[in-house]
Amino acid sequence: MKLKEVDRTAMQAWSPAQNHPIYLATGTSAQQLDATFSTNASLEIFELDLSDPSLDMKSCATFSSSHRYHKLIWGPYKMDSKGDVSGVLIAGGENGNIILYDPSKIIAGDKEVVIAQNDKHTGPVRALDVNIFQTNLVASGANESEIYIWDLNNFATPMTPGAKT
Repeated sequence: MKLKEVDRTAMQAWSPAQNHPIYLATGTSAQQLDATFSTNASLEIFELDLSDPSLDMKSCATFSSSHRYHKLIWGPYKMDSKGDVSGVLIAGGENGNIILYDPSKIIAGDKEVVIAQNDKHTGPVRALDVNIFQTNLVASGANESEIYIWDLNNFATPMTPGAKT
């Protein structure tokens, strides 16, 4: 049974379980064209309201981006000292970049929503995963067997589990 739908050519990520209301983030897919052949890219956040009987999800915010994404995840890690339960949106880009976004700033309509970014990978970042035991650790994977472990407390210097094969 279909509850809701979003008509986008995009990667998607649910907000962490601790977030209320529940949100769905979408980021324009890399190497894909939508029905309008648009080359614009964006991050968009939708609120899931199951009390609304329509199939449409309400768009809470849109951020125009210069990046398109192969992977998007929404980790529970808190990036600020205020204790906001917004987590962090982590995007794997088509140019080898990993971008950390503050979803609460996207929802608030701020212009400065990028927390940090790094272009350590030499090819498109196609895989991302948050460590469920230590949510400040994120693994990323790209072409040519590139795997990095990122500490969100020290994002500038990733660790590598071993040499490329």
